[in-house]
Amino acid sequence: MQLSGGHKVTRQSRGRILVCVGAHPKTTVLMRAALNRARETGEPWGVLYVETPDHFTSDPDSRERVLRYLTLARELGGEVYHIEGHDVLGSMVNFIHDEADNGRPVQYVIIGQTARRGLISRLRPSLAERLTRELRQYTTIVHIMPLSGRYETPNWSERLELANTRVREIGFAVTSVVCAFILAEVMELLISDTEWRLNVHNVSAFFLIATIISALRYGLVPGLVSALLGFSAINYFFVPPFQNFGINHSGDGISLVIFLLSAAVVSLLGAISRANSTALRRKNRQSQALYEIHRLASEAATRPQALEIMHRELSKILEMNVAFFMPPAMNPDAIELAYPESADLSENDQAVLERCWEYVRTTGLGTSFRNTSSWRFEPLLTPNGEIGVMGVRIPGHIRLDASFGRLLTALADRIGAILHRLELTRLMSESQVREEREKLRAMLLSSVSHDLKTPLASIIGSLSVYKRMRKSGRLTDDTADELADTALSEAQRLDSFISNILDMTRIESGEIEFDSEWVNVGKPVAAIEKRLRQRLKQQQLVIERPADDYEVKMDLMMTEQVLQNLVDNASKYAPPDTTITLTLQEQDDGFAYHVRDEGPGIPDDKLEAVFDKYERLKQSDSKTAGTGLGLAICKAVMDKQRGKVFAANHPEGGAIFTVWFPIYRVCKPLIPDQKKEDVPCP
Repeated sequence: MQLSGGHKVTRQSRGRILVCVGAHPKTTVLMRAALNRARETGEPWGVLYVETPDHFTSDPDSRERVLRYLTLARELGGEVYHIEGHDVLGSMVNFIHDEADNGRPVQYVIIGQTARRGLISRLRPSLAERLTRELRQYTTIVHIMPLSGRYETPNWSERLELANTRVREIGFAVTSVVCAFILAEVMELLISDTEWRLNVHNVSAFFLIATIISALRYGLVPGLVSALLGFSAINYFFVPPFQNFGINHSGDGISLVIFLLSAAVVSLLGAISRANSTALRRKNRQSQALYEIHRLASEAATRPQALEIMHRELSKILEMNVAFFMPPAMNPDAIELAYPESADLSENDQAVLERCWEYVRTTGLGTSFRNTSSWRFEPLLTPNGEIGVMGVRIPGHIRLDASFGRLLTALADRIGAILHRLELTRLMSESQVREEREKLRAMLLSSVSHDLKTPLASIIGSLSVYKRMRKSGRLTDDTADELADTALSEAQRLDSFISNILDMTRIESGEIEFDSEWVNVGKPVAAIEKRLRQRLKQQQLVIERPADDYEVKMDLMMTEQVLQNLVDNASKYAPPDTTITLTLQEQDDGFAYHVRDEGPGIPDDKLEAVFDKYERLKQSDSKTAGTGLGLAICKAVMDKQRGKVFAANHPEGGAIFTVWFPIYRVCKPLIPDQKKEDVPCP
């Protein structure tokens, strides 16, 4: 392939996609187009920004946008070329020329073009058109994308709002001149002394004040109207010949000319002061709106909450109807109302909305597409693409200008960033949940593979020995009893493990309904004493009962499970030939069960963690049979019963677990020989 000027590029050279960026608010549309084309063709892409001396004289918002776009391009995987030059067009052409010399040809250039206003601007070729003409000598394809809206600093005509003067503002100017005339007449009537009579210079001051008030309040045009009317009133009523527009004396003519020039200058200065004040208020309003939107939406945890907050705040700030539109989950190419529940959209408005979503550009009122619509739609853009559309219904009395368009664009960009952050947060949260789920699943499988396999191995081993010894005729009664007891004990332990797993699942899913009834405090103790008799062969269980008889509001079956888990846990960690003490007593305006062992105790930093699922105090605990769910079940059950379970270390050694119930009562036996467990409270 041969380029003009003797530049050769081999066929093996890989072409690139280049985006020419500026400070336009819709520059992200150009980068999206480049990113999509790069994904389709597999070609690398990058952005080019030419920094001219005008960059440092532009407004801070424009400079900030440029830096934000360059950062966004890096985040999207594009290469950033930030060069300096005095001429944007020449710098672009030289860059593409140098890249071709270095064997890195640019095959596709994307550049934006804004709508041009005025006859002179229409006749003059745009930067995009001139770049296309300059690159004809290369094989580079230039794609021009229209960009809606304007980003230039408003000119003096826009600043002074010359095209937006209303009838009532002209009426105010006329009224101010009439008031000045009446004041001058009243002053002339009040002053009877001929030496102190008002002259042209005094009268001019009244009308000059009227001009200043009109210019400061409503701008240049009302100020000039006041100046012209004041000039006419002075000439007609206060300069001879009276009630005539003629001038008899040259001095009066000079005074009138000086008044008119002074009034015009005062009007211009007053209008400039008003324009600067209006721009400052608008800037503060925009900054405050963006800050409030960001602050309030950052408190939202989900997209619906964020949309509700942003809808409420934007409706309050803009004093307009606001709506958000998102693609449905089943059809990402379509667009539908996401918040609020209803919006007054005509068929014309719906077409404008779909145009905004399809072409990712601002549409509606104040734009080149369907400006007859009362809605204005702004696309919501993120680094991953467009995610929705913000619609604002513009009331008829609102005057649209470039600053209002920039405000809506800035709000749309901020809302897009907020929704993107929420989406990233949701994805991270889902990822963490998946990781935690996988971790718990791995821990459960590890527990099942080791802890549940251990009693199964003991059962199988005992039965295998029993069968072999019986066939050989060597099985004695004592050996048979020992093997049967071992198999039974391990089967009971296996049943306990499986019950814990099933109970934990049922409690978390809400399948278990807890009953609350008055139960004698000795009933759950008597039940677990029978169940764990086989398990407590190596330790001694000592039960310390209270002197009086008590009843507690509890679920009997689940409380038995709690106490059984605590005693079983103590038997695992307590040394052989030690005592496990189960104490029943009144404590802290409630009733408590204390389970104390004489084992090694619990580290202080693990006193709360022992109630977490699958928690083990140290690595060697994995050798102790158990699923790590027993204490977690205790906590879940007591939480459901509005009670408490907590662990502590006994001063004399060992751990002590406390189960506490808030509702209890004292019962006295009716007959001295009657058992306390069988005596109901009156």
